[in-house]
Amino acid sequence: MMLLAGAVAAAAPAFAQAEDATTIDEVVVTAQRRAQNILEVPISITSYSQAVMDAQGIRQIDDIARLTPSLRFARTSGVSGNNGANISIRGIASDVGAATTAIYIDDTPVMIRSVGYFSGNPYPKIFDLERVEVLRGPQGTLFGAGAEGGAVRFLTPQPKFGKPEAYVRAELATTKNGSESGEFGAALGGAINDTVAFRASASVRRDGGYVDLIGPSGTNSTVLNKDINWQNTKTARLAVTWKPIEALSLTPSVYYQEVRSGGRDQLWEGFSDLGSADYVAGPALPEPERDRFTLSALKAQYDFGNISLISNTSYFDRSNAKDLNYLTFQTFLRSGSEFGTYNNKDPNNSATLLNTGQKNLIQEVRLQSYAPGQALEWTLGAYYSNTKQDFQNLTGSSLRPGVLSRGVQQYLGRYNLYEGVAAREKQYAGFGTLDWHVNDKLKLTAGARYTEVKFDFTDTRDGPVNSGRRTVSTAQTSESSFTPKVGLQYDLDDHKMVYASASKGFRPGGGQLPVDPTFCAADLATLGISASPLGFESDSLWSYELGSKGVVGGGKLQFDVNAYYVKWKNIQQSIRLPRCSFSYVDNLGEATGKGVDLQLAFTPTAGVTLGLNVGYNNTSFDEDILGGNGLVLREEGDKIGGPAWTGSAYVAAERPVTETMTAYGRADYSYQSKGYSPNPNAFGYDPGLPALASSGELSLRAGVRFDKVDLSAFVDNALNSHAALSRSNDGVGSLLYYRETYRPRTIGVTALYRY
Repeated sequence: MMLLAGAVAAAAPAFAQAEDATTIDEVVVTAQRRAQNILEVPISITSYSQAVMDAQGIRQIDDIARLTPSLRFARTSGVSGNNGANISIRGIASDVGAATTAIYIDDTPVMIRSVGYFSGNPYPKIFDLERVEVLRGPQGTLFGAGAEGGAVRFLTPQPKFGKPEAYVRAELATTKNGSESGEFGAALGGAINDTVAFRASASVRRDGGYVDLIGPSGTNSTVLNKDINWQNTKTARLAVTWKPIEALSLTPSVYYQEVRSGGRDQLWEGFSDLGSADYVAGPALPEPERDRFTLSALKAQYDFGNISLISNTSYFDRSNAKDLNYLTFQTFLRSGSEFGTYNNKDPNNSATLLNTGQKNLIQEVRLQSYAPGQALEWTLGAYYSNTKQDFQNLTGSSLRPGVLSRGVQQYLGRYNLYEGVAAREKQYAGFGTLDWHVNDKLKLTAGARYTEVKFDFTDTRDGPVNSGRRTVSTAQTSESSFTPKVGLQYDLDDHKMVYASASKGFRPGGGQLPVDPTFCAADLATLGISASPLGFESDSLWSYELGSKGVVGGGKLQFDVNAYYVKWKNIQQSIRLPRCSFSYVDNLGEATGKGVDLQLAFTPTAGVTLGLNVGYNNTSFDEDILGGNGLVLREEGDKIGGPAWTGSAYVAAERPVTETMTAYGRADYSYQSKGYSPNPNAFGYDPGLPALASSGELSLRAGVRFDKVDLSAFVDNALNSHAALSRSNDGVGSLLYYRETYRPRTIGVTALYRY
């Protein structure tokens, strides 16, 4: 199937886009591990090129989720929310256990298991990326057990032989009631000689804070420090390709990223002036965070004519350290009020230190054919991963050092809890896919992956929360999965096709930390149990999809539409204990998901494009799920995942001003509907936490583009929306609410240079 030449505006956030306003360029993706035109791939995909991301001001994963249908990115809030985030596709949402959405940097999966206090996945800050691909639906055949709901792939530019390339970006901005932001980055690539090429980049960025610090007592609203939630980011990457012979290429690379922040983005709802974007919070002690990783990789490729042997060896090393403050949480548990009093209270001993280490060793080998015009195309591969996660938690007691806590000595004289977690996982997999071009219109696809997963988990605890004893808990799981996929594709003509597919997704089980049986005794007794489970089983799903994509009207309309039906079994979900505010993982029955994704780009006239990206999802439990004593954990019809509707709309226009200058402008509006209301009959229901209201954000950008230079001005969150993106408290009955919302209105300028 071929693309029509036509008019489409630059940098549309869609499935196909061009970098100028006169042609529809072929958008190439590697969703099936080979380079293909996006309109020929029978998968629901959104792809963002570097030019697209620049035009829309995409700088982080939040921006991608805001604009992509059926992709949801939700940060956790609350004192004990630990500043993590949950990502899901098409309602396959779970903030516990192994990931439901695969996160890849090139060919390396980097998502993290939720063990210990979830620190969140690592995500590349978006500077020198070739593109980002969002693949909706199970992708287990090619991307493994973590891709149960889909995958998000961050793809870096590879060294190229030929003329030199350069990319430079600088940005300055100011935020309402916040401090200034700025960025500078540069990338350079090209051939050193006939056999060696390189790509190098580096960037620095500061995102100014907009949450002010007030006193922690609840009565002191005096601003003690301004803009505490600043963030500084550094990135650097180097890749070199050596071709000793024409058929062989070797590409070693290293990518480094460090993010430091002064505090969390969450605000204290009752103390902030939301309408004026005057946001405040009152942690008793600073809450800095440092998150850094290094990804080292070696890709080797040998081409045997129409067959390629590809090996990817990579090592991902991440270190995350953060300080959190639990004073209001602990005060609520001890006194019934976040600002109450109790014996020996000491706010200066309320710091909680969390350290997470993540190390992933990945080896994948693929043998694949790519011969357009031939009847058969195939891929065979083998995969091995050895991942390690280590976690340490020292929870400050919020008591005077040295005094007794719960009648026992504090750990090291000042901590309520020490916890050390060591989680080890090994995966072995073999996979294959086969595309059979029955004729010039019909293609049949079959694929499968067989995976063995071995998981070991050790948890060491000590301190008053563990009754003053040192305990060691262990769990081991070993399981296998078979994840097939079948599909067909029929080309209606050279510009339109329909497809249907059925695919299986899988998520391995694992171990977990036990909740303290003394501290949470009342909650456990209500459920009719004396201890929480130390492990949980795998879950799986089948997804059935019918879709169509292509271009019509002489190239004026591009479309990608699909409908899907999902059956999700043995679902890993969190059981929240409302009195002690801890939780554990259990397998909770089955659910059914139904939804639609729609992407349209319409060019009514040369230089103008209108776009619409919409996702609808309804995923709900199929039956009542009862805990001990007959308590309702979930009822039939209870929803899973975020709001029913997500998406964005945009208008982009450009017009030549002179022979060397083009003026352009665009507006993007993202939207999500009201969240699903929690079930008042379910265990742990909190009437103070109703469904989140609908929300939206408007961004504007206008500028001029020359041959190699692009200058623009932008306004993000132009309407200064303060809708809650997440909201929580310290427990049922708590009156202090924590909220995360959009960054207040931000105005800035961007300068780009491309060669």
